[in-house]
Amino acid sequence: MMKETVLRTNSLTKSFRGTDALHQVSVTLEAGKIYGLIGQNGAGKTTLMRIIAGLSFPSGGSIELFGRTGKKALQTERKRLGCMIEYPSLTPNMTACDNLKLHRLMRGIPNQEIEQELLEFVGLADTGKKKVKNFSLGMKQRLGIAVAMLGSPELLILDEPVNGLDPLGVVEIRKLLKKLCEEQQMSILISSHNLPELYQTATDYIIIHKGVVKQTLTGAQLEERCKRHILIRCDHPERLAGVLETNLETTHYDVMPDQTVKLYDYLEDREKVSRVLYENGIIVTNLSNEGDTLEDYFISVVGGAGNV
Repeated sequence: MMKETVLRTNSLTKSFRGTDALHQVSVTLEAGKIYGLIGQNGAGKTTLMRIIAGLSFPSGGSIELFGRTGKKALQTERKRLGCMIEYPSLTPNMTACDNLKLHRLMRGIPNQEIEQELLEFVGLADTGKKKVKNFSLGMKQRLGIAVAMLGSPELLILDEPVNGLDPLGVVEIRKLLKKLCEEQQMSILISSHNLPELYQTATDYIIIHKGVVKQTLTGAQLEERCKRHILIRCDHPERLAGVLETNLETTHYDVMPDQTVKLYDYLEDREKVSRVLYENGIIVTNLSNEGDTLEDYFISVVGGAGNV
């Protein structure tokens, strides 16, 4: 079954004073997934989010929301979005409930019960008369997400929602986003430069660097590419598989297109692998432990440590 396409951008470009903040960005977002938009500060994450939300206009390229395109259609379809870009727009002297009420009325949403439902959903139902200016950063972020959720959006766009939060606040937001995705089949686009955190939240990843999308990949693909292994190069790759299975009793390996072999066992006992291969007449030209941390992988994709 094909998932519904929520958002598609085609060669989206945004120039500021002759410099491209976004360059030919083409991405597709499907329903019910959490997309992690990864990039350093200044990579173009916020610019992309602002254009999708209609807060900024592209210099070139086009956007399709829920299968529709064109200025008028986009305006209509944007009612199905919820956004928290840069800082949540909250009124400090009001309570959480009054903030939600204000935003609900401004957006012409009649359903009053939604205020309490949302406060419960984001875990702020018991803040009573406490004013927002006395909230912790995590509480403000959760209220910002509640405001973004007012119109029951199908696509939620969150710019750095865990920025500056303590570990507990980060976990709370993560649980909240997963719950939204699972219970309401909501699509979420979340930006961050905190890779390990995104790794625990997102289902898919978009890596952006200097305004260019370098890679889009699923969680499984990312795991596959980062998995620790022993990389073996030898003179008889076709015999190697037999030796691994018979003599080392493992099927936990992959033969790559370039005839190298990735072995996922014996990571702590390379000597044994080397000895067994030698004893079986296989001449090894490379035997090294490989595999990346997320940060390593990100660095390799954006082109070397000098760029980070």
